[in-house]
Amino acid sequence: MASRVRLRRLLAGAVVGCVMQSVGAACAQEVPAATVHWAYASYFGTGWYKISDQQSAFIVNVAPRLLTGEAARLGADDGKAVYSIRIPLTVGVTRLDFEDVPGILDLENFSTVSAGLRADVDVPVTANFSFRPSAQLSYGTVLGESEYAWTYRGDIRGRYTFRSSDLDWALIGAAGFVGYDANRGNDDSFTYAALGAEFAYPLRWFGPGDSQTLFYWHLLYTDFLDRMEVQGRSDQFEEITNYWQAGFAFGKRDEPIKLWFFRFDRLGLAYDISPSGQLRGLKLVFRSLYEP
Repeated sequence: MASRVRLRRLLAGAVVGCVMQSVGAACAQEVPAATVHWAYASYFGTGWYKISDQQSAFIVNVAPRLLTGEAARLGADDGKAVYSIRIPLTVGVTRLDFEDVPGILDLENFSTVSAGLRADVDVPVTANFSFRPSAQLSYGTVLGESEYAWTYRGDIRGRYTFRSSDLDWALIGAAGFVGYDANRGNDDSFTYAALGAEFAYPLRWFGPGDSQTLFYWHLLYTDFLDRMEVQGRSDQFEEITNYWQAGFAFGKRDEPIKLWFFRFDRLGLAYDISPSGQLRGLKLVFRSLYEP
C-alpha cells in the first residue's frame, strides 16, 4: 500500500460534489470525482470540512446500534465486558443549504453512499480504567457510477476516569488504522494515534436526578503516523501530520437525548484545525471520544 496518503483524496473522494473555488473567479467549479474513500469519510464523521481554503466536503455519518449485550463477567458486580454491533451509514452531500431543506433531501443531492457493520467491546480493567477495541467493514459506491470499494477500520481506545470537585474527568487515548480496497485496482490506508481529555459539568438549574443536564467539553490531539498531503493548488502540495479538535455538547446524566425516534448520548459541536491551517472542519458531536 502506498505510504503517502493524500488528504485531498481522503476527503474529496468521500464527496463527489466537492467544490474547488478558483482564485479570482466569480463562480465555483466542480471537481471531478476522485477514488472512493468511504472509510476516510466515516473516520472524520458528520460535518463540514475545508481543505486549503479551496475545497469543501459535506459528510453525513450515522451508526445506529443493532445489538448490544453483556459479553462476559470479570468478577466484580460491575466488572462486565459489554459488546455492541452497529450499522455505520455514510453519505456524501453535494450541497448543504439549510434554507432549502427539500433540496438537501433530494436524492440527486447525495453523491456517495456506504454501509457496513462495526463491532466493539468495552472491557473494564479497574473501577477507573477500561479499554475498547473495535473493528469495522463497509461497502460503498458512487451513485450513478461503476466505482465501488470495500473499506476497513480498526481502533483501540483506553479511558481513565476520575472526579475533581463537580467535574467528571476522562483521559482518553486511541490508535488505529483506516483503509480501502477499490474495484479499479486502487488501495490505500493510514494509521493514527490520538490523546484527549473531556469533562462533564452538571447544570443543576436545568433539572435534577436522572434528567439533570450536563455540559460536556473536550480537547483532542491526533497525529497521523503516515505522511499526509493536502493539495492547495493544482501544482502545490502541503504536508499535514496532525490536527487539534475542541468541542462542547449537552446531554442528560443517565438517559439519552430523544429527538423524534433518534437517541443521542449528547449533542454538540466540535472544531478541527491543523497547526498549518490547511485542514479545518466543523462537526457534530453525538458521543464521547471513547466511542468510535
